[in-house]
Amino acid sequence: MSSRNFAPALILCMAAACALAAGCKSSEPRQQAAVPEAPASAEAPPPAAASATPEAAAKARELPPPDAAEVRGAVERVFKGAVTIGPARDSYFVVGDFNGDDSQDLAVAVSPAPGRLEEINDELASWIVKDPFEPPPGSAASYGAARERALIKEGDALLAVIHGFEAEGWRDERATQTYVLKDAAGAGLKARERKAALATGGKLPRLLGDVIDETVAGREGFLYYNGAHYTWFDPRGYRPPPPARLVHGGAVKAVQQ
Repeated sequence: MSSRNFAPALILCMAAACALAAGCKSSEPRQQAAVPEAPASAEAPPPAAASATPEAAAKARELPPPDAAEVRGAVERVFKGAVTIGPARDSYFVVGDFNGDDSQDLAVAVSPAPGRLEEINDELASWIVKDPFEPPPGSAASYGAARERALIKEGDALLAVIHGFEAEGWRDERATQTYVLKDAAGAGLKARERKAALATGGKLPRLLGDVIDETVAGREGFLYYNGAHYTWFDPRGYRPPPPARLVHGGAVKAVQQ
């Protein structure tokens, strides 16, 4: 065979050999990767338990009664010496869930510390100053009226309400939301559960949490949280808010009957 014819013949032989090898390989059964099987007795792991909500944790735990040292510590944590507490009173602090978030709050009678009025009235302070008696609850002016910013003066009898944080309540280091209520520290200070307050019947405001019973300027009543701030309830002069109705422009307005 000439060299001219030998080369094509060699190429044809090599191609036939490759095709034969490929056919043999494809005819072999494919092997699946071995997957280990779980033992027959093995059970699926239980689902992870959902973490308890702060409300559930607070309800599940019975907090111990507060003592004077803890109250002083909470007041110092929030006010850094801007107020002094009034231990000379028979009852100067109470605890309860006053804003209805299932976390224990603290209400304590305090007074402005000497030379600290400017700090107490500072608009950038971490607490909120409110006058729970102004405008008079139940008056026409109290419905939809914008309240002027209250200012604390020397000698004002203040009630500081420190809202609790999660299960530890007001004892928690993160519990800093505080209301300073002007002239709201009266006699006979005590907390009353929301359920007990509602059980008295009669015309009552909408109560979100427990109430703070006391006598202020000779008049008995209680402080309650209305969702925005604390206000005073006097059973002798309270009138429920008038029903709201739509007025021109689609706005909702409370109309005095």
